[in-house]
Amino acid sequence: MDNFTALILGLIYNVLMPPDAKIPNNNEIDQALKEFEEKSDKQQTLETEISKASNLPKMVQLVIKLSGGTIKEQKQAEYVLLSIVIVNIIITIVVFIFLL
Repeated sequence: MDNFTALILGLIYNVLMPPDAKIPNNNEIDQALKEFEEKSDKQQTLETEISKASNLPKMVQLVIKLSGGTIKEQKQAEYVLLSIVIVNIIITIVVFIFLL
């Protein structure tokens, strides 16, 4: 019964709300919206650049994508992957030493 009530109240809210509810003097909201659009555009262009460079290995593409723009080149991503491997090997050696 709760889902039905929420559905009815949601429909009433959507029907009764004016479609052009504009907030006067919303400079902060406009500025935040512009910043969000710029950030979104940067992320979208980064993703399209990654998808265009299909000759990159998938792991390198994943590192570049997850870095959020910090890592831009293939060599940087490969160094990150190499450092992750080295840290994992060190952790494995330490765990085996303390368990034996």
